[in-house]
Amino acid sequence: MYTRQGVFETAKEFVADGRARHFGISFHDGPELLEQILTEHPEIETVQLQINYEDWDSPSVQSRRVYEVATAHGVPVIVMEPCKGGQLVNLPEVAQRALDAAPNPEGLSNAGYALRFCATKPNVAMVLSGMNTMEQVEDNVRAMAGDPAPLSDAQLQALRNVHEAFASLGMIPCTACHYCTDGCPKHIMIPELFSDLNTKRVFGGWNPGWYFNNVHTVDGHAKPSACIRCGKCERECPQGLPIRQLLTEVAAEFE
Repeated sequence: MYTRQGVFETAKEFVADGRARHFGISFHDGPELLEQILTEHPEIETVQLQINYEDWDSPSVQSRRVYEVATAHGVPVIVMEPCKGGQLVNLPEVAQRALDAAPNPEGLSNAGYALRFCATKPNVAMVLSGMNTMEQVEDNVRAMAGDPAPLSDAQLQALRNVHEAFASLGMIPCTACHYCTDGCPKHIMIPELFSDLNTKRVFGGWNPGWYFNNVHTVDGHAKPSACIRCGKCERECPQGLPIRQLLTEVAAEFE
């Protein structure tokens, strides 16, 4: 679509006439397509990729593989989602124990670990991190100050243990980007419902069920059982999640 509409040519014109200084792309797809794009368009100066330690070897996001493609082409990487939509900051208890077991002489926070994992990759030019408070800004600055040292082998093993802890809990790896909801004919609040199910699986209790019934399936937003399985959501999902199947799991839990 972008080729048919002349997007790449337009971007090059913007650079040539001074309306833009650099030409980069944001990318949510597999390594084969990125290889094709960077081969056909060597004028691309940077690529923004979703990279974090949870998705590094993910078969759907494939952070490592797309990073390696960009590196092979000599294209610097801008990292998005280093904390995976906050999931790597507020860890469930079993994952937090795995991380706390690692030596931590610098006193890195959970976010600091996530940022440091990305920032010390040789071909990473910038790490984008969402921050809501001054405390978060200060914490990020501490994690990235000076010339940040790579994580130790023991710390990297701890991150792998966190990954295994997440897998054991059956959590849905949704980052709440909401790309899936724009075209939903039933206006299902997909990320919010996935969050309800994750919370229920990890923490239990009545709270996620209350949000499901009183916040996330009201005011024109249908329940997951109303899904007509059109597949529009799955075509938009950067994580490659089987959303239709996952919605049946949400329905089985809460309806």
